[in-house]
Amino acid sequence: MLVANPNLAIDRLVTLAEIVPGAVMRSRRTELSPGGKGVNVARVLRAHGVDVPLLGLLCQGDGALLAGLLADEGADLVAVETPGTVRQALVFREADAGRITVVNEPGDAVPAAAWQSYLDTVAARLNAGDLLTVSGSLPTGVPVEGYRQLVELAHARGAIIVVDAAPAPLAVALPAHPDVVCPNLEEAEATLSGAPVDVLPIPDGADVRERAEAAARALVAAGAQRAAVTAGAAGTAFATATALTWIPTVPVDVVSAVGAGDSFVGGLALELLATNYADWRAAAVRGVATASASCETPLAGGVDPARAEQLRGKIEALLDEAGAA
Repeated sequence: MLVANPNLAIDRLVTLAEIVPGAVMRSRRTELSPGGKGVNVARVLRAHGVDVPLLGLLCQGDGALLAGLLADEGADLVAVETPGTVRQALVFREADAGRITVVNEPGDAVPAAAWQSYLDTVAARLNAGDLLTVSGSLPTGVPVEGYRQLVELAHARGAIIVVDAAPAPLAVALPAHPDVVCPNLEEAEATLSGAPVDVLPIPDGADVRERAEAAARALVAAGAQRAAVTAGAAGTAFATATALTWIPTVPVDVVSAVGAGDSFVGGLALELLATNYADWRAAAVRGVATASASCETPLAGGVDPARAEQLRGKIEALLDEAGAA
């Protein structure tokens, strides 16, 4: 298995009492950690004892700092060097309000030669039957076809690919028939509409389930072999060409929902590996359980495997009840 995260980052977590627009505020503390959706996926896998290569474009500016932070976590970084400075993601934690706000920087442009080197490195490591997850936005300068290139590369090698991408590159990748796509509801709707997205709010409203189910069906119709559209605490719609399943969540004590979608991908990948790709529905259920468990921890991608398994049992019980009704 290989985790592809081309757009690596350094997360700067700033804890303060609250954000007051237009005011001058003082932070209580600031912490640095490796960032990027694939970084979070790899954390989930390591928590379950599965060590996988994490393939990223590593900018020369602050690259040593990021590589050191990843090494401290035990990540197996396969770095493809590129000019520029590592982008930062600013994460504001309001201690009094219990709220988290994330601002993602775009980062410096990646030259065409560096992106080609990245593709070549992925190709050299993929074998028939492998699982490749690709996550997050594409770096500045990489063509919007970047993830479609990875889908085509994976299929040419006989590998399975999971895509959790930003709307624009996801839309372009769909005609290449990725094995499964895993956007959240807002990302899925933006992918299908082509609307620009600068803010991704948490989905809410009485029609969230219907919207997620419609989006999952539409993503499959647009080319994905399977689609899992996550809708936060409401649940997840999982669609194939012939079936649609609504996977509910169960209540948890939320500490932070940042990275929950990445934890979904990690849980899904774990089940695909365990079943040799035999039960995609079970993989989606495990993804929901893993995402829910991750919300109980402050670290994006942090998860207690025993808690995730406990939640999976509860979700499966709800599905059994719904099937018997």
